[in-house]
Amino acid sequence: MKAEILTIGDELISGGIVDTNSSFISVSLASIGIKTTRCTSVGDDALLIRETVHHALEKSDLIILTGGIGPTDDDITRETISGMVGKKLVINNRILSLIEEKLGNMGLNMAKSDKKQALFPEGAEIVDNPVGIAGGFIVNFREKPIIVLPGVPRELRGMLKENIIPFLAGKNRQDQVFKTRTLKVFGIVETRVEECLRGVLEGYENVKISFLPDYPENHIRITVESSLAEEAEKILFEVSQKISQRLEPFVFGCDAQTLESVVGDLLRTNNMTLAVAESCTGGLITHRLTNIPGSSDYLNQGVVAYSNQAKIDLLGVRADLIKEFGAVSDKTACSMAQGVRKVGKSSLGLAVTGVAGPGGGTKINPVGRVFIALTDGKNTQVKDYQFPGGRELIKLMTSQTALNLIRGYFLK
Repeated sequence: MKAEILTIGDELISGGIVDTNSSFISVSLASIGIKTTRCTSVGDDALLIRETVHHALEKSDLIILTGGIGPTDDDITRETISGMVGKKLVINNRILSLIEEKLGNMGLNMAKSDKKQALFPEGAEIVDNPVGIAGGFIVNFREKPIIVLPGVPRELRGMLKENIIPFLAGKNRQDQVFKTRTLKVFGIVETRVEECLRGVLEGYENVKISFLPDYPENHIRITVESSLAEEAEKILFEVSQKISQRLEPFVFGCDAQTLESVVGDLLRTNNMTLAVAESCTGGLITHRLTNIPGSSDYLNQGVVAYSNQAKIDLLGVRADLIKEFGAVSDKTACSMAQGVRKVGKSSLGLAVTGVAGPGGGTKINPVGRVFIALTDGKNTQVKDYQFPGGRELIKLMTSQTALNLIRGYFLK
């Protein structure tokens, strides 16, 4: 089965919003063996929407549309699709009651424009929206499903996972089972990943691997097709193991795992705690760690010591050390890590200091130079990095590398 994805909204065309829905939908469809052949974005233009849908259905078995089903005048997707399939829009009283209830819970009264979101093409299958207001719908046209969903990513993702993927899996099953796993890799470039994996699928039929760069990580999606679920699971495990062995120690997790969740699990499993001192990252490492539920089990403290004085006052870094070696140096990074470990009464102390730019660089410490230190009280390791890119990318790469340094501590 082949699918096309159409994202709708003037904000996508103008560049005001980046389309993340297409990639999420494509990956989700691939997990049940549906290939995405094209992703297209158009503005809020009824003629363009109709033309794109007609063209898509000539080439594909289904089309998924996102966006343009809200309450405002520029939200025209529901009207456009209902007119195209020759169905009139009718109020769904159940959805209307849900909209009124959700708005009431937010302390809002239902306006006339809100009722628009309870309109659906006559005979359409309704897709409930547990997170937001606008419900989606499915209509058949030329014996092919057209699936219309909200454009808000957090709403779309829940609806896709809970309703659309199970619905499509049933239509696409045809006595075949599809199993997928995404391995997550950090510390090795994509070209090197491909080199390491040449020939890894020899002897395996109906197995595909895809390379999905997600800076600063590389993701490897494995898809297995089989007539038996047990056999698909067995093959998926074997291929995952082979890939992990070839890329050791760069594979840090799979599927929903993140580097921060993996680090958290390692700290918890080893009954260890962590304190973090951040300068150039401004709290990004601590933010990522605290995004994980239950992180209070192992994260004792996070300190943003941005200025030299803060490093002295909060972490006990000596003023003469900073004066002699500089705030961006291996000596200062080590002292920060040792200080935060002591102040935070933790098993491990992690510290980062560097030049995130765009200004502030020197010949000795150019923009992108970062020192990362980790100590357990007995041994302190410090590493010197030169990261490329602008300020945000340098901060992101620093946080990723710092978390990976903790992972490496446990691997050793």
